[in-house]
Amino acid sequence: MYLLAIISVLVLPVQCVFRNAIVHFDLKGAPPRVSYFKQLLTTVGNLGATGVLIEWEDMFPFKGELSRVVNGNAYSEEDVIDILQHASLLGLDVIPLVQTLAHMEWILKTDEYSQLREDQNYPMVACIGDQRAGKLILDAVTQIVSMHAKFSTKYVHIGADEAFQIGICDADKEILPIKYGNDTLRMIFDHLSTIADNVTREYPGVKVLMWYDELQNAPAELIQEYYLNNLVVPVVWKYTSNLEKDLPTQMWKNLSYNFRDVWGARADGSSRYWNRMKPYLLNNKAWHQQNEKYSQLFDNFDSIIITGWQRYDHFASLCELWPTSMASLALNLIVLSKNHIDPQTADLALRSLNCPVATTIDNLLAGSDKCRYPGYRVRDSIRDFVQLKSFFDNSTWVHNRENGWLQPSHIRITASNPYYIDAIGQAYGRTIKKLDNIIKALRTSLNELFFDDVADEFLTDVIMPFYEDLQRRLKSVNEINNRKTYQPRPWFGSRAGRLL
Repeated sequence: MYLLAIISVLVLPVQCVFRNAIVHFDLKGAPPRVSYFKQLLTTVGNLGATGVLIEWEDMFPFKGELSRVVNGNAYSEEDVIDILQHASLLGLDVIPLVQTLAHMEWILKTDEYSQLREDQNYPMVACIGDQRAGKLILDAVTQIVSMHAKFSTKYVHIGADEAFQIGICDADKEILPIKYGNDTLRMIFDHLSTIADNVTREYPGVKVLMWYDELQNAPAELIQEYYLNNLVVPVVWKYTSNLEKDLPTQMWKNLSYNFRDVWGARADGSSRYWNRMKPYLLNNKAWHQQNEKYSQLFDNFDSIIITGWQRYDHFASLCELWPTSMASLALNLIVLSKNHIDPQTADLALRSLNCPVATTIDNLLAGSDKCRYPGYRVRDSIRDFVQLKSFFDNSTWVHNRENGWLQPSHIRITASNPYYIDAIGQAYGRTIKKLDNIIKALRTSLNELFFDDVADEFLTDVIMPFYEDLQRRLKSVNEINNRKTYQPRPWFGSRAGRLL
């Protein structure tokens, strides 16, 4: 009864509808091959998205100095043009996201640019007091925005969230007391103002977006001093269901003192490899409530970004992949634009996902659908793995025998009751055989959609720990079964007899 349990999430008692729904493509993890990228753009367009936010990171074909740190799988210039052109033909607004303060690991991780770190121990935040860092960041912004401008660009996102270290590098320490009165926020605002001013002067009419982190508690007069109230639009991000607590009224009021426009950002998926929709539908509902409550503070609060992080940072493990998050994205996009799910909006979602006629929203919520949207074979293989692992984890008869006859002590002395060990080994063997089929199918389907490093990483983190553990256990079972006779006890301690 998934649908009944979650109906209160889908039917919202508020009247707001977000005019702009922007879907985030985070390319620092599992960047799709161009053909799949274009299929995804078509699907999100059919589902009602008005635009996409593309975080290129090291997948952009940078030239000059930045070419030294691009990903070995980076798109070519022709690839980028193909992607942007396809989005343009679909009528999607395409917003580039270029990190300009933190989340700079893709550059700062290298030996060549490690000296530009804010803190030498951490490759996250750029030493913005160093002119070389500022020049490099501006170069990245310029190259990406100039490419996007060929297809019309309304917005540019300059990041600026999670700057955990600031004012630590030598260049910052030198300039802070002289230019900023030892106020690190002044230094940050000067840096961001320079970036935003460069964009708006070069591309008149383009609006600059930035995450709200540094703006939410900043003094109004300081924001005005650096003209950020005229240069940027804050994007408030929060992915929890209790936004009343996590986004207090005073925060909204603080932003409204300086900014006439504000955007929101929410999530449609998780760090898990299998989607749980309810938390994200609840977050969706909470954003509608925030909009209803605070939209009167602003001229425009009608745009929201649906973030789809593929990694939390450059070093983090993969988050949920596109194929397993599509159903969640579909429902969340419809709720954002239509404010509710009814037979007509449900039909739109099911048709856009190429679902069989008998499919219901309940099937999507339960993760039991057989929709054939691009990437469905990856979804099927991951679902097979989830179900197989759940079946094994809940096979109490196996685990009861393990607890009795396959403890570390049994493995250490290669001795146990073969009657029980045989049954355990057969269960391991059956599970491993099924895993072999899943791994083969998953690798094939992943490689069709993504560069081949994605399959290796996903299998290493998600499938192989379980697979290799079963192999180790089966090896122990086989070694025990090869024993036919045993010495008298004790088998442990100083008086233990020889077993071999």
